[in-house]
Amino acid sequence: MYLAGVSVRRAEDIIEALWDSKVSPATISELNKNADVHIEDWRRRPLQGGRYPCVYVDGIYLRRSRGGEYENVAILVAIAVNEDGYREVLGATEGMKEDKAGWVSFF
Repeated sequence: MYLAGVSVRRAEDIIEALWDSKVSPATISELNKNADVHIEDWRRRPLQGGRYPCVYVDGIYLRRSRGGEYENVAILVAIAVNEDGYREVLGATEGMKEDKAGWVSFF
C-alpha cells in the first residue's frame, strides 16, 4: 500500500477488511516513516555478492497517486546475476527520468 501511494485513510479500510482490525492513522503514518528508513538503509548497503558478471538495468513507469492526483513515476532498477548464478536486486530508485543524467545519478 505504501509503494502504491494508498492514502492513510484508505489504508485503514484495507487493513480492517484484511485483518478485521483497526489501526489509527497515526500508526500508519509512523509505519510509513519506519519503512522510509529501512528502504534508505537497504539502498545504501554495501554489496556483498562478490562479482556480478551480468547486470541488467531498466526503467519502468508506474502511475502513482499522491495527494489524490496521479502522476507517472520512473523506477530505475539494477538486477545482477552473481558468480553462483543467483539474481540479486542491486538497487532501485524512483523519481528520476530514464535518461543519461538519471542513470548517472542512479549509479
